[in-house]
Amino acid sequence: MKFPLFALLLFLSMTSITAQELDMEALKERKENIKDDLKEWEMDIKEVMKEVNDLKKELKLLEDSLKVYPIWSKGVFGTVGFNFTRFQYWLSKNESSTTASTIGYTFNGFFNLEEKKYFWNNTLKLNQSWIRFDNKEIEEEENGFQVASDAFNYSSLWGVKISKKLAISTLADYRTALLQNRFNNPSTLDFGFGLTWKPAKDMVIAFHPLNYNAVFAEQNSRSSLGLKVLAEYSKKFFAGINWTTSFSGFRSYKDDDLNNWSWTNGLSKTFKGIGFGLDFSFKQNKQEALARSLETNPFQWYYIFGVSYKFK
Repeated sequence: MKFPLFALLLFLSMTSITAQELDMEALKERKENIKDDLKEWEMDIKEVMKEVNDLKKELKLLEDSLKVYPIWSKGVFGTVGFNFTRFQYWLSKNESSTTASTIGYTFNGFFNLEEKKYFWNNTLKLNQSWIRFDNKEIEEEENGFQVASDAFNYSSLWGVKISKKLAISTLADYRTALLQNRFNNPSTLDFGFGLTWKPAKDMVIAFHPLNYNAVFAEQNSRSSLGLKVLAEYSKKFFAGINWTTSFSGFRSYKDDDLNNWSWTNGLSKTFKGIGFGLDFSFKQNKQEALARSLETNPFQWYYIFGVSYKFK
């Protein structure tokens, strides 16, 4: 009885090994079949993507050929901020009866012309704000609003296209204040020639190595030749948040004290033209410091948060 039982166990083990070997061969064969199928699918996908890209290029050419020139684009946007406070006999304060008010706004306008062989971009920016603080306990105190910020900028960029993204261009850029007899005192006017690059939609970068920076002021004004860079970009992010940014810089070939730069940004969320927004800006300009008889070149900045508007 022992021998037949041993033979039976040996037969069963051999049968199991043979079945495992057959299963492994089947799995290997299945693996190779899947590899072959993947290669075929990859080749098909590459062909489809090539056709899609060709169709996109053809569609872009058709859209360009169907453009009706001239193409005008224009619009205005900005932020209005305000704050009003009133304290009457508020004894926990040193000045128990006071009123304070802050009013400010930014205005940004653009009107651009696009022709087949040239373009003309124009932008106007204005930022003004006022502050008022009134201590009711001091009768002789001077009341009324005082200017807190005041900045005006107009730029005009004209270019002749030498390719879809590159153009030979000329730029005029004027910056000054308007209030408190500060118009044209001080102010700067840049006029120069160079190249303009449009690497993406809503992005313009002007690079003008031949630029004259004319400075106007009652005292300590110095004009010079130098390099002018102007970059503007706008982008719409998630949740419909709009971002606009503008950088302007001048590098004097004559003296580093004549350099200046400014960077302005705007964030806004609007619904049917009205919403909320934040505008902020940074700059340094030694010419403005000299016009105020300052020995240092302070880092200038402002921000305004409030109701935003946008119309096109």
